[in-house]
Amino acid sequence: MGLKIKHKHTEQFILQPCPAFRESQCAIYAQRPERCGLFTCRQLKRIASEEISEADALEKIHEVVQRVAQVNHLLEASGKTDPKRPLGKRFEKITAIPVDPSDLQAVELRSQLTLAMQELEELIDKEFRP
Repeated sequence: MGLKIKHKHTEQFILQPCPAFRESQCAIYAQRPERCGLFTCRQLKRIASEEISEADALEKIHEVVQRVAQVNHLLEASGKTDPKRPLGKRFEKITAIPVDPSDLQAVELRSQLTLAMQELEELIDKEFRP
């Protein structure tokens, strides 16, 4: 999915909004890339239109962080992955490895991982992507 999960102490978080966007301008490029300028996550749009409160948006962000932690836990239980790589890439790598159908525990773990990742992607699509 390309989400960069940041770590501080034992906490994980997603940077929202872009940490390079400061004082209404991009701190990286002389001109803010069009892609960045066009992107405003759905939560920020809903706050701006007063459809939801900042507290509601923070709840959704917290829910995503919890689901990311769940997927991370299932990924770790499924095999070795590089925690510095994007979650989606780690999921793809793990699920590309065939599971022995007679290993019921591995089959169940793969099923849980696939469902957790699908639910996370659906939540992000519904609540954050424009």
